[in-house]
Amino acid sequence: MESSIVLPTGFDWQHWFSRWERMQERYLVAREERFDTMLRLIRASQPQVARILDLGCGPGSLMLRLLEQFPHAEVVGVDFDPTLLVLAQAQLAEFGDRATFIRADLREPSWVDQWSAPFDAVVSATALHWLTGQQLSLLYRRAAQVVRPGGIFLNADHVGSEFQPLQDEWERHADELLAQVAQGAADDWSGFWNAYGHALNVDIAKIHQVAWDAQGVEEGMPLAWHFHQLKASGFRYVDCFWRRDGDAIYGGMSENFK
Repeated sequence: MESSIVLPTGFDWQHWFSRWERMQERYLVAREERFDTMLRLIRASQPQVARILDLGCGPGSLMLRLLEQFPHAEVVGVDFDPTLLVLAQAQLAEFGDRATFIRADLREPSWVDQWSAPFDAVVSATALHWLTGQQLSLLYRRAAQVVRPGGIFLNADHVGSEFQPLQDEWERHADELLAQVAQGAADDWSGFWNAYGHALNVDIAKIHQVAWDAQGVEEGMPLAWHFHQLKASGFRYVDCFWRRDGDAIYGGMSENFK
């Protein structure tokens, strides 16, 4: 993994990974249920699991669960944020060469050329909504290129509604749940990053200007849009596998799935 970020001496990476997890759980209701569903879908659809690709892997939250549940699999994580990749590398060091990392911009096509062998599963969790519709459509095409025939693509992320009153209700409910989180129980988004940047002694804002030039749709695109793009990319069977308001797990099986 190429990264300009080096953990300071004595840096408590376990503390910061735990804080990341709590911060994510603050915003994502049933987060663990989503992870469990993804693991179950991979296990049910794939006769054997040797290679998994995690797009937008962050600090390795999903990778950790994949490595634990599929003890013979290699899991590759791709992300563009060096401050998250360095945390993932520390968190998953115990898995040795079963966990590998690539720093790459998912908006660019070059990440597709990093591997000579296809993957049994390509997954992502709460990362791809940062992309524009055009960028996401292109990413689906690239994902179809790296998943093996019969493999599975799964994305757990925000999805929008074409019916605005329903979208408004989902957002109202999300705000209501967020308000119920005990004060001080977890960082909010900006609070985590401010504290983490200070601990790393790096300018987080400067890094994120490059890494997170976000132009996507925060609430996500409607499922019908995703299904159309996935089929156009070459995924034969597409479906929504889990949903809770404006969050869903959707994806597809590549050609030759049996």
